[in-house]
Amino acid sequence: MEKKPDFKAMSPKTKAEYIWDYYKLPILLTILGAGLVISFIYNRVTYREPVLNVLMINCNDMMNTDDSGFDEFLTTYGYDPEESPVSVNASMYFPEDDYSQSFNEIQVLGTLIAAGGQDIFLGRGAIFLDYAEQGAFQDLSELLPAELLARYEDQLLYSTDENGDSYPCAIEVSDNEWLMKNNYYESCYFALLYRGSNPETAVQFAEFLLNY
Repeated sequence: MEKKPDFKAMSPKTKAEYIWDYYKLPILLTILGAGLVISFIYNRVTYREPVLNVLMINCNDMMNTDDSGFDEFLTTYGYDPEESPVSVNASMYFPEDDYSQSFNEIQVLGTLIAAGGQDIFLGRGAIFLDYAEQGAFQDLSELLPAELLARYEDQLLYSTDENGDSYPCAIEVSDNEWLMKNNYYESCYFALLYRGSNPETAVQFAEFLLNY
């Protein structure tokens, strides 16, 4: 039978080595568990519900998850950027002419749009035009001032409703200073999605962007 070491007789260094050798797994698991709990509590305490959910495809900088570009919009309309964040999903890319091979991205985008909650859709390419044709975007004439739409008359994209009547569902926005200075797009389409979480803020952003 192996003789049990005399823990009291050990030096502080030897005690530390002994504890680590025999109990390192429980120690590591305890540290990991504590870290997860702290992270969960921190995220719950610091979480702020977004006042706007923005979906971007084929933007210039898909790796940039920084939403500070929207701070100007937030302050213009009286929101505190610290308390009223904007959620930006800009990581998806689709070949602009033929996106049929982008299987995973097609499923993710379709799920995001079908699930609702997304307010703004910015993008370019054939997939955006296909969603417009399928009636995925709201009627802008019911949401935006007529004089604002008139300024973009030549850049309006139309879809048809269930009765076969056409309506403006998106706007082609080119050389927009706000989009370019934040390295989002030089040219893109803009639309408002159905079943967004923040319809009033979405209209405010539409006016901000189109009046910029």
